[in-house]
Amino acid sequence: MVAIIKPNPPYMITPHLREFTLKSRPTPCIYDDVSRTCMRMVTWGTEEEVAYKATVISEGWKPLIRIHVFKGSLETAMRIIEHILNVKYVYPDISILIKACPGLKEVVKKYPGLRPALNPSMWESLVKTIVNQQIPIYLALRIISKLVEYLGRKITIDNSRIFYDFPTPEAVLKAGIDELRHIGLSKRKAEYVTDIAKAIVKRGYDLERIGKLTPQEAVEELMTFRGVGPWTAKLAYMAYTGNLNLFLPEDLSVDRGLRLANCKRDLIIETIEYAGLISYLAAMLYENVSYDKKTI
Repeated sequence: MVAIIKPNPPYMITPHLREFTLKSRPTPCIYDDVSRTCMRMVTWGTEEEVAYKATVISEGWKPLIRIHVFKGSLETAMRIIEHILNVKYVYPDISILIKACPGLKEVVKKYPGLRPALNPSMWESLVKTIVNQQIPIYLALRIISKLVEYLGRKITIDNSRIFYDFPTPEAVLKAGIDELRHIGLSKRKAEYVTDIAKAIVKRGYDLERIGKLTPQEAVEELMTFRGVGPWTAKLAYMAYTGNLNLFLPEDLSVDRGLRLANCKRDLIIETIEYAGLISYLAAMLYENVSYDKKTI
């Protein structure tokens, strides 16, 4: 099945996909930057398994995405893909962003509509964020990729296309702390992730409902888990819901990006509904400068 998605312009997602995926390895999206295509499977938190390929045909002011659905209904696949690729986010007038952060002017004009991709479940978002705690992005991505390869479900279609899914709570709990450490998690992170999986599997804790809470309620609830502080809770919530109205100055990359962009923090607080977007753009600016990349 093939369909076309027309995101709300301005829209740009490929810089994020380049930054947060590994070449030829699943995270669980396998992203090819030449064809601008992401392939993955989603099973946890949805009524049916979906395997798809999404190709970004164009971005900016005339965005267009083509999707091929290999497993699952088109309706379910469209809903999942639209969420993961964050197509319905309404971008603010860039003058608002530039007023708060003059140094973001070049970024927002060169990459119109730049926004983060999202996770399809609170579970995936929270585990990824825990893995990302206090380590560089490239290292976190390697660990996440190993998690997907070792514990995630995968299917092969047409004897060539392999689609990967993020490990379920059941798979993580079955693996245990020792295997998680072998994959690359520290002992504490392995314990944190296992505790959350145990709450879901053995106590019936509904982690996904947190996405329906207000940002403050969600952060407070997530912080009841061991190993989840304000940074982890806020980032996991935003990366799942797409609600970008939480300020993230405690993030090292964000803090340094805010300085690079000469941001006025009082103005960011005044326009709190865009604080998460500003935090994201500031972090991307810093990562671009610090690693001397040609694109954000």
